[in-house]
Amino acid sequence: MKFTLLILILMSNACFAVRMEGFGARYYDEDRENYSDEHDTNKSLIPDVIIGGDSYVMESSTLDDIAKHTGITVSKDDQASWICLKSEGVNYWFISDNEMGQGDLTAIGIAAGNSNCKAFKDRLEVSINDVPLLNASKEKVSSYFSNKPNKDIVMYCNDTKVSSDYIQGNCIQYYLKGNVMQGIFISQLTTS
Repeated sequence: MKFTLLILILMSNACFAVRMEGFGARYYDEDRENYSDEHDTNKSLIPDVIIGGDSYVMESSTLDDIAKHTGITVSKDDQASWICLKSEGVNYWFISDNEMGQGDLTAIGIAAGNSNCKAFKDRLEVSINDVPLLNASKEKVSSYFSNKPNKDIVMYCNDTKVSSDYIQGNCIQYYLKGNVMQGIFISQLTTS
């Protein structure tokens, strides 16, 4: 009887796994083709990520690395694992895809506004050379990438051959409402 009760409790916890909230929940959007523009770019889209005094690298650093430094527990559901931190009114979701990411940092969501993210008082920065990020207008994004967004979501990607067997894809996806930036996702995936 105790064994059956334990199995039921574990199954109910798996069914009610917490999902990302706020802008981070946009990570789960599946039907992006109908409402997004996609463009290739030759601009580097590899982010610099600094949390506290440490640098983190996409697909090399793990969410566990970030959790140890920040004291935050990694959240997980059936699609992703993540840590959500808030610094100076900006929310940062550090995400690993459960299918291919296997705990490595593969995406970052950034948005202003209210969320249940854990306040982080130390240095927290995500930047990509001169690429406009959260405070950019639609015009600034258009002029930087030379493509005017025609829809509310626009994505720019750069594929780089890192060896004879692998291609590293870096993308930035802007979520706009009119001329106002709602948030962005930065992602990296290396494939053969």
